[in-house]
Amino acid sequence: MLLQTVLSSFSDSCTAILFFPSNPNPTVSDLTTDAINSSRAQGKSIDGSPLSQDDIRGPLVPDENVKLFFVNISIGEPAVPQLLAIDTGSQLTWLQRPLCTGCPVYDPELSATYTALSCDLKYQCSSYFHQTDCGQESQCTYEISYLDESTCKGVLALEKFTFDSSSGGTSEVPNLLFGYGLESHGNVLELNGILGLQVHKPYSFVSRFGNKFSYCIGNINDPGYMYNQLILGEGAILQGYSTPLGYKQGHYAVSLEGISVGQKQLQIVNPQDYQFNVVIDTGSTLTLLLRSAFEPLKEEVMNYLDGFLPLVKVKDAGERPCFRGDMERDLKGFPLVTLHLAEGADLYLDVDGLFRRASDRIFCMAVDVTKYDINIIGILAQQYSNIGFDLDAMKVSFQRIECELLED
Repeated sequence: MLLQTVLSSFSDSCTAILFFPSNPNPTVSDLTTDAINSSRAQGKSIDGSPLSQDDIRGPLVPDENVKLFFVNISIGEPAVPQLLAIDTGSQLTWLQRPLCTGCPVYDPELSATYTALSCDLKYQCSSYFHQTDCGQESQCTYEISYLDESTCKGVLALEKFTFDSSSGGTSEVPNLLFGYGLESHGNVLELNGILGLQVHKPYSFVSRFGNKFSYCIGNINDPGYMYNQLILGEGAILQGYSTPLGYKQGHYAVSLEGISVGQKQLQIVNPQDYQFNVVIDTGSTLTLLLRSAFEPLKEEVMNYLDGFLPLVKVKDAGERPCFRGDMERDLKGFPLVTLHLAEGADLYLDVDGLFRRASDRIFCMAVDVTKYDINIIGILAQQYSNIGFDLDAMKVSFQRIECELLED
């Protein structure tokens, strides 16, 4: 599933507030219930200015079906827990009434801290979010279109959000901008909403928390892994090698300078095309490469598996090669694929980042050729990594690590 606004889609340290799923094969509804049962309310900070504590952090919940990570936060007064998909490709945080049975429902009419943004003219709304209008009821409205033809629209408002804090309690942050969805179509119907991690000063979540954030994620197919975590603020973990961060068509981008398979360096791009040529997108499942990079990588994968595993055709696989076999058994010893970024930073793709299971005995490459004029690093390629953003220094750091090993 690739949900993208304009270009990009919507889509952990050991001190996290942690929980084990009660169901070994949980649905989003199950995970919502478990996350709610794990929440704890202690200390509070309700200052509307940037927060004074080191960080706001929350455990991330993977969903192997939609291939996204969700953060548990609470909204409104009284606070209603919600699971929102984290998305480095979206400026706006929005939520809608959940479809899942038994999930808690946020109703703005029942919240004492909900404030709709009123307007007389369109320009009064555009400072909050670029895809806005002044609606019939003199409220700022938004509409987002995704490349898979999903759409969502609603009203812009201010509301209190409650986050887990580094002190072990919670922090209440009033008057955060968000969108309340009134209508949606397509794949976004599967979601409660998204937490937008794209910057849009001064109203975005990232700007409110000091222009730093990090996330560490493990295996997206392991709902029992306890150490996936998102951190907002000064406590963000900026370890490993860093690379310059820029913007490509308004989205976080870094410079991909090369790809290697094991010790073999592939010839993929012209030097003049290096600068900020790949977007980092937690809302995209697959990694998408320009043909000049995709074809050499595909050829190397095919050469490595040629004569060993039979090729099969899979519907909707695009140009990705698919094989009959068992990923865990048949891909043991497959060389690590490295994406070489500017100034010595690397992102490593092991078997789980390079391939994706299509059915019980069939798997495909998790890298496809892009339809757009930019490379995109999807969430599968970011597994087993801590990725930290410093928007003041305009740097992003990559560290391949088991999330429980990160220092406090």
